[in-house]
Amino acid sequence: MGKHIIVALDDFWVSPPPDFDHEIIEYPTTGPDQLVERMKPATIVTTAAMKVTRAGIEAAENLQLIICTGTGSDHIDKVAARERGVTVCNVPAQNTDSVAEHAFALYYALRRHVVELHHVTAAGDEWSKGHVFRRLDPPPRVNSEEMLVVVGYGAIGKAIERIGRALGMQVLIAERKDARQTREGRVAFAEAIRKGTLLIVSAPLDPSTRGMIAEPELAVMDPTARLINVGRGGVVDERALAQALKDRKIGGAATDVFETEPATAATSPLLEAGIPNLVLSPHIAWYSSKTKQGTLKTIKANLEAFVAGQPINVV
Repeated sequence: MGKHIIVALDDFWVSPPPDFDHEIIEYPTTGPDQLVERMKPATIVTTAAMKVTRAGIEAAENLQLIICTGTGSDHIDKVAARERGVTVCNVPAQNTDSVAEHAFALYYALRRHVVELHHVTAAGDEWSKGHVFRRLDPPPRVNSEEMLVVVGYGAIGKAIERIGRALGMQVLIAERKDARQTREGRVAFAEAIRKGTLLIVSAPLDPSTRGMIAEPELAVMDPTARLINVGRGGVVDERALAQALKDRKIGGAATDVFETEPATAATSPLLEAGIPNLVLSPHIAWYSSKTKQGTLKTIKANLEAFVAGQPINVV
């Protein structure tokens, strides 16, 4: 084939010029109603967050490759892609350190009530009245008192484990929820959920993990435990989590990911005003200088390897 038409459905990451004949058509973002028309000329599509549906894939008659410019690929209709013989690849492990570190940033903000105490201090009236420390009650644990449970033991989960151990935490690795046997070095899922005082979720979203932590799991957690999700929205049931926080059944939660993104008050119960002990960030854990450098390099490598007939990072 001659010139490749590379359509970037969003501009989170746009490849440096690859070493083959090409044209890049770049869009800042693409809505569902724009997808089909924009994909039509493409031989290659790149996307960070925009959903690529069956309709888009079928409209692009010359489509050969879809590159997910992050680790996750759950926003791609991979069944439709396989049916059309379209290769799907991703950019693995470039955001590992960034996401793991963000998980602990959320944890400390939650444990030490950083956001709340910022507003208290900035208001300038409560501190002078004394006993502002009561806002942290019950007194927060220190690292050596935490039992960290890692849920999702891929590259990010392993980085979370490493950081947790370096901080002096006790660490348990949760087995898959549907596992028939518990592998060496892991703890049965239900047991880990009960034992943890800090649970960090870094699992991908697939049929086996959707709703993996919901009302039954939240009900048996330590009532002072904190839950952090830097995996995927949908792994933790948002409605059940919001209710558990309102009822103070767990000590707190923080999430960087949402079932529907961008999250709004209409799409996520976690955006309801007044939910206590909750810290939110807008799916930003991946963003760092290291992620940017590695991602751009890998996108270019994915493009050139595919055109050379030796695709890499296929999912």
